[in-house]
Amino acid sequence: MLMRLNHVIVYCSDMQRSIGFYRDQLGFPVKFESPEWTELHSGSTTIALHIAKPSDKTGERPRVAHEEVQAGEAHLGLEVLDIEKFYQEKKAKGVEFTMPPTMRDFGRKLAIFVDPDGLPISVTEEVR
Repeated sequence: MLMRLNHVIVYCSDMQRSIGFYRDQLGFPVKFESPEWTELHSGSTTIALHIAKPSDKTGERPRVAHEEVQAGEAHLGLEVLDIEKFYQEKKAKGVEFTMPPTMRDFGRKLAIFVDPDGLPISVTEEVR
């Protein structure tokens, strides 16, 4: 049986703010929008925004190190062809990076930014 990832849900405290971030700052087109649930095109996997009450983590500085993530949490990861260009374009749109593009020992450049609720999102570029 073939199985593939269909969607990832991002729980957010303010739907319009999150739509603005994922659509306007990151560039994912909206395919469905409602007050409680919004879906964005991101290739074969949909990014779904679901309204939720703010967590105790809202307002805290987002974590960067993977070692600090606890079981039951999730992390989004994007891949681009030119991470330096992505970094410059998204910074110019106000995206907050907690780690600029950095060469890592697993053969990829990695940068980390946060969404409006502090969810860390990584972006990588394979170095050939």
